[in-house]
Amino acid sequence: MTTTAVRTGLVEANGTKLYHEIRGDGPPVVFISGGGGDAGVYQAVAELLADTYTVVTYDRRGNSRSPRPPGWTRTTTAEQADDCAALIETLGLERPVVFGSSAGGTILVSLIERHVPLIRGAIVHEPGLSAVSPKAAEARALLEKIASDGMTAGGPAAAMERTFRWLLGDELFESVPSDVRSRVRDNGEVLFGVERPGMSSFEPNADALASASIPVHAAYGEDNEGTAAWWEGAAWVSRATGGPLHVFPGGHTAFMDRPAEFTEALRPILESMTQEG
Repeated sequence: MTTTAVRTGLVEANGTKLYHEIRGDGPPVVFISGGGGDAGVYQAVAELLADTYTVVTYDRRGNSRSPRPPGWTRTTTAEQADDCAALIETLGLERPVVFGSSAGGTILVSLIERHVPLIRGAIVHEPGLSAVSPKAAEARALLEKIASDGMTAGGPAAAMERTFRWLLGDELFESVPSDVRSRVRDNGEVLFGVERPGMSSFEPNADALASASIPVHAAYGEDNEGTAAWWEGAAWVSRATGGPLHVFPGGHTAFMDRPAEFTEALRPILESMTQEG
């Protein structure tokens, strides 16, 4: 149940329109969603952090309440990063800390490479960096098989549901608010037809990350240590940036199924960055 006042809007940013939600007051923090592109996956964490921060979540380009631009048939990780940068500028956010998980973490890596002056710090949670992570490449192949089976059975919506059931587990998937679940299902065509072909080939620039002038924190879920693509991607970001590698509660989607614990893991990192000049 929502307990925090939410300011919503639709703004022009980087040639598209982005739906966003703003909660709370204080230093700004922006959350980038992963596959499915919906702001709702961060709702619980955003509400918990709104006691201290101005928390911004948004539906990525062409997903959910952000309309699909005319003629938009392919995207890249760079375009997604530029969208986030444009949103930061359009909303007048003063050097926010940015958090991204999964594909959102990959977009955040690109944001660091392309727009580091706009942000105060970054928290990269379990990015799927298949270009530098053998386990991520294996996970991508498995996800493609799951999606392909779903596409055969019932088209993009069925492929999206099967993918999310694999990521979240059936119990957590069924507990997701029905409006979020419905929107994410409807984003299947964008994920599989527009995003995945261009974004899956992203190759991070280790030199650009090493020279970043902001603190970059990497994180993975304790359930995934040493065994999953998400751990490997986070460890690579930590090595590339020289930043710390944190162990967060739970698994890949702990911000949804363990939001209180996840938020408590985030708070000291956010505090360390927002208190810096």
